[in-house]
Amino acid sequence: MKSDVFYFTARTHSRGQSMSKYKGPLALNKLSIEKKVKTNDNIVIKTHFGALENTRYLRPSYIRFLCDYVKELGGIPSVAESCGWGLPESVSGVHTEYSGRASEVEYLETAQKHGYTKETMGAPILMLDGKIGIDIEIQKINGKIFNEVLVAGRLREFDYMIIATHFKGHAGGGFGGSIKNLGIGCVSKGGKVEAHTGKTFEINFDNCNPECKSCVNICPTNALFKDKDNKLVFEEEKCKLCYMCASVCKDKIINIGSVPQDDFVTQMVDNAKGVVEYFGKDKIFYINYAIDITYQCDCTGGSDIPFVPDIGVLASLDPVALDQATVDLIHKSSISPHSVLSEVEGIPTIGPHEWFSHTPRFDPKSGEMDFSGKESKHWELQLKLAEEIGLGKRDYNLIEVKIEKNK
Repeated sequence: MKSDVFYFTARTHSRGQSMSKYKGPLALNKLSIEKKVKTNDNIVIKTHFGALENTRYLRPSYIRFLCDYVKELGGIPSVAESCGWGLPESVSGVHTEYSGRASEVEYLETAQKHGYTKETMGAPILMLDGKIGIDIEIQKINGKIFNEVLVAGRLREFDYMIIATHFKGHAGGGFGGSIKNLGIGCVSKGGKVEAHTGKTFEINFDNCNPECKSCVNICPTNALFKDKDNKLVFEEEKCKLCYMCASVCKDKIINIGSVPQDDFVTQMVDNAKGVVEYFGKDKIFYINYAIDITYQCDCTGGSDIPFVPDIGVLASLDPVALDQATVDLIHKSSISPHSVLSEVEGIPTIGPHEWFSHTPRFDPKSGEMDFSGKESKHWELQLKLAEEIGLGKRDYNLIEVKIEKNK
């Protein structure tokens, strides 16, 4: 049986067709959320507040009106993200495009600058993996690569979850949609690291500088310490797998490995499976906001010109069908003549075309962004793996919901 995907066009002719105030909440209504949510149920709305210099993240009003709708149903909404990979800038002293997201203090300050506050949401704002990313629940899975996932621990506090995603491109996964919002957004800081690099965690104790205590000072659980001879000691049972020690180690004695791009996509999908199995498949509702569709993720400071026009709002109980439908609608569109794809030679300028096969992405050999437009099918690999692992189905019924113009 195909999964239903509800679609609301981005076209608006009146205030009654607002994508934020009406179409977002109505999308949840079409998923029959009101039949599940009971009075005083705690509902978490998982979204992305955007990297510090990013300007293409979801406007706060989209999420505020979801909060208001949850309240109308009798639920208690919270708006959440999770801590980013790496060190807080207050520790590293280095500002990068990933700055401002490594701890609750940092990320809530960024959220405030981007318009996400308790006042604007009418709901609390929180980090799902705690103040520094070490509040975790370990979920055993039968994944393609992983056998356990570091799920963001504060998910335990909620009865239902709304995955509210800004749909866009992604340098590693091909695209960032609901699957990525699960597999990267709903795991801990360390879960993000493991998606990108795998589960390697090796310490070369013999090469540790006796005078250096950087990793000792940063370790939040005292799993690392120096003995009386100034030799590094690691107590594994205390470790919460935040991997900040690797980020702070100047001598690079801590190895967290690296993986090819295919494995990153696979590990992200494994993470998503772990989140769904921990939280419960029947307790999650998915919305994709297919607007401001750039080739870059909201986790970067880049906010390039969207490469296709706005599509609209899509919703489903199946994240795979939802992401597949969103990709298909984007591929049916024509590209913007001002976007980066207009500069790629050898591809058409008018759709339909598999645009995600040619969006810029990281070159694993150079470590730089590749703007050549050479074909990559990692967007399709993500969907294929997600279906194979049981997250959902790629076959779907697209149900367009129309709102009368005179409203």
